[in-house]
Amino acid sequence: MARTARAGYLETRTARLKLKPAKAPYWSRSGKAGVHLGYRRRKPHGKDANGTWVARRYSGDGTYQTEGFAEADDFSDADGVSFLTYEQAVHRLGVDLSEVQRRTRYSVQNAVDDYVAALQLNAKTAKETKNTLRHYVLGFFDPDRPVSDLARDDFAKWPAWALAHPPRGRRKKALPRKISDDDPEGQRKRKERVNRVLNNVLACFNKAHDDERVPSREAWSKLRRFRGTEQARKHWLDIEDCRRLINACPPDFLKIVQAALLTGARWSELRRLRAGDYQNGTVLIAQAKSNQSRHVYLTDEGQTAFDEWTAGLDRSAPIFLREDSQPWNSHDQHRPMKAACDAAQIKPAVGFHSLRHSYASLLVKNNVSLAIVAEALGHADTRMVSKHYGHLAPSHVADSIRANLPRFGVEASGKVQSLRSR
Repeated sequence: MARTARAGYLETRTARLKLKPAKAPYWSRSGKAGVHLGYRRRKPHGKDANGTWVARRYSGDGTYQTEGFAEADDFSDADGVSFLTYEQAVHRLGVDLSEVQRRTRYSVQNAVDDYVAALQLNAKTAKETKNTLRHYVLGFFDPDRPVSDLARDDFAKWPAWALAHPPRGRRKKALPRKISDDDPEGQRKRKERVNRVLNNVLACFNKAHDDERVPSREAWSKLRRFRGTEQARKHWLDIEDCRRLINACPPDFLKIVQAALLTGARWSELRRLRAGDYQNGTVLIAQAKSNQSRHVYLTDEGQTAFDEWTAGLDRSAPIFLREDSQPWNSHDQHRPMKAACDAAQIKPAVGFHSLRHSYASLLVKNNVSLAIVAEALGHADTRMVSKHYGHLAPSHVADSIRANLPRFGVEASGKVQSLRSR
């Protein structure tokens, strides 16, 4: 058992009350390197004028930090919290960290861990964020480096590094794909991804500041997103494309593709659907991206399909399974979707998420209000729907321009017939 440091003039209340009141504390060794225990004797203002236990800790930069942390049990019974004996005060020094030490020792790894822990109520978000920060933060900053030591220059170099070092995904040995100057779309996509990642990075370090782990957020306050990366252009299919795609899908993948077109749900939402989530002509999306559930209303065609898919299933049984009767995994959609697009001669091939865009665009084209489409997709408001699909909806602006802009005498042969409009 470790021995408690001895200081006869502080160990008992009788000894302490013999000390003369002074501005400077009476110091003693604590038995811990860089830490001293002090006792400040107050001038008597009454019988219950307790002295104060003071900690002096080496802050690591050639200076000490001093702070009072409890009252001595001079006239009050010790309770182990607010009033401490000498032995309790020495023990407290070994448990508590000073504010300077908390800031000095709070590392980048600590900041990431604490931020991810705060997201644990949303398991999906926490897992994705943990992987994102592991690559983009711990891959760039030294995990053991104190957050308080990070400077603006460190963060100024981060965007260029993030652009050049995208995650390698499931192919751990693959090298990051280089984006040439002749591929502006590839550069835009990579910058857009870094902009999304930046939200997590800023939130992580801002939490460290909000939790008073670091004194300032000056180091990362000047980080800015890349401009010109957001595009309203989205890929979606018209009704003929959808029908050709359906005809090209294998049976197990066919059901979940049809469900996507009937509900506008994401892949992650569909693969988690249980039979009990469908009832009374609606589908409950219980585990949405926004962590808020929503109900999707089905057409007669949709109700007929879900009636067949859920017939005889236990309420907890998955609706959509692979051919081997196993649940679909998070990335199982890519290859069958590419194969179906090739078979249906849809060029360029679209991803599974384009089925969600197709659902929304077809509704908007058929004069469904943006507010209703936003609710069906699970958006909090119409901003995203208006951004991506608003130009498809009849509008007062479009009608006014077409009705009032004068003719310029532009001649056209009239021999070209439009096959489709997007």
